[in-house]
Amino acid sequence: MGTTKGQVESRSEVMDFLGTTAWPEANKLWDLLKVTGHAASSGPPLFLRSILGKPASWLPPHRRFSEYNIIDLWRPPTTLRFLADFMLPAFATTTPDLARWLLPRIVHRRIWRPTHFFRQPDEYGGVSSFPDEHWFFINGIATNADVARLNAAYLAHLFHRPVTVVQNATQSILLDLGECAIGKGFKNDPDSEDRKTMTEPAWRATAAFLEALNSDHTRRVVIIAHSQGTIIVANVLRAIAKALRSDLVRQANPKWHPFTNSLIGEVKTDTQKILRDNLAHSLFEFAKGGPDAALERLSKLEIYTFANCADRMCHVYPSMEVPYMEHFANERDLVARLGILSPLRAKTKPLIEIDGPMFVQKRAWGHLLNEHYLSSIDEYLYPGACPRHREQNPYPRKGKGPSRSRLYEYFHGKRPAEDPPSRVITLEILSSRMEWAEISVPK
Repeated sequence: MGTTKGQVESRSEVMDFLGTTAWPEANKLWDLLKVTGHAASSGPPLFLRSILGKPASWLPPHRRFSEYNIIDLWRPPTTLRFLADFMLPAFATTTPDLARWLLPRIVHRRIWRPTHFFRQPDEYGGVSSFPDEHWFFINGIATNADVARLNAAYLAHLFHRPVTVVQNATQSILLDLGECAIGKGFKNDPDSEDRKTMTEPAWRATAAFLEALNSDHTRRVVIIAHSQGTIIVANVLRAIAKALRSDLVRQANPKWHPFTNSLIGEVKTDTQKILRDNLAHSLFEFAKGGPDAALERLSKLEIYTFANCADRMCHVYPSMEVPYMEHFANERDLVARLGILSPLRAKTKPLIEIDGPMFVQKRAWGHLLNEHYLSSIDEYLYPGACPRHREQNPYPRKGKGPSRSRLYEYFHGKRPAEDPPSRVITLEILSSRMEWAEISVPK
C-alpha cells in the first residue's frame, strides 16, 4: 500500500516528537560558586535554622520518626555510630579486594563505605505488598544506615508500601559536600570526554532503577529522593538520556560494556566488575526492542524529590514529560535554594534547569526529610484527630495545574485514580506509531 505526502510528513512529525534531546551542558566551578552565592544571599542568613529548623524543635520529646531521635543517651551504640560516620572521613567506593581479605570488617567499614541496598517492609511488616509497584528511596548527605532506616520507616508508614533503600552512605559531612559538588558540575555529564562521568552511588542506582523498569509485571516505579539523593537521580536520568541517544539502542545485539566503562571508569575490584556487568545487562534489557520499548518502560517511572539541589534534572523525553516528576521544597531551606528554589532558574540562560511541577511550603524552615517535610504532609493527610493536624495543604503547587501533589494519592495504601499524564500521552503516541508501522513507504 502506498502513502501520500501528508502521511509521510505526519509520520516524520511523530518520529521527531518522540526524539530525546541533548542534555544541557554541565556547570563549571564558577557556575557552582555563583549558585551557592545566590542561595546564601537570598532570604534570612540563618543557616543553622535553615537546615535544622526552629530551635524549639531541637529539644525532646520528638516525633516518633524524627531524625533528632538518632541522638539518644539510652542508645549509646547508635548515637556513637552516627557521630563517627558524620565526622570521620571515608571512601565512597567498594573495599579493595586485598583490604577486604587482610582487614577485619570493623576496620574496612570505617575506611570504605560504598552504597548498599536494603529492603524496608511496609507498615505491617510485609515485603511483597503491591507487587505491581516498586518503590525506591535514596537519601541525602550526612545520612548513615540508621538515619536511612528511619527515613524509610516513615515512608513505609505513610504509604503502606515496602521501600528499597539505595543507601548513599555518608563519607563525613565535609566529603559529602564535596561529592555533591562533583555530582552537580564536575562528573555529572555523560557527554563529557572524561573517562569517568558518574560517582559510584549514581551508577549503582542506575542499575537498580533500570532493573525495576525492565520487569514486565511492574506497572509503576516510584523514586523518592532527598537532598544529595536528588543529584544522584539527576545523574541517573542523564545516563539514560545518553544511552537512548546512542546507536546501541538500534542495534540487534549491542555491547553495552564500553558505554558503562565510560560511566564508571576503571574497574578495580571483583565487586565493581559484577556491578559493571549488571549495569550493562540492565541497559541491554532496557533498550531491547528499540526506542519505543524503552520509552514505554521509562513511562512507568515517577520521581518525587524533596529539597532538590541538582543543577540539571530534565525529562528524558521533554515533549511528553517522561518521566513524571514532582518537587517539594521548604521556602527557607538553604539546600533547596541551591536547586529547585534558586533564583537562577528564571534566567534566560539558566544555571539551574529542573523540569516538573514544584510544591512549596511558604515560610517553612528546615531540611530534614522526616522532621521538616514528611511530617507536614502526614499532619495534613491523616484523617484522625491529631494535635498538629493541618487543615490546609502545606505544599500547594506553585504555578498552573492541580494544587495537590499526585504523591498524596498514594497515602495509606491508596492508588491514584489514573496514570500520570506522561504515561497516557506516551501510550497514545506509541499506539500511533504502531499504526504507522503498518504503512509501507515505497522505495
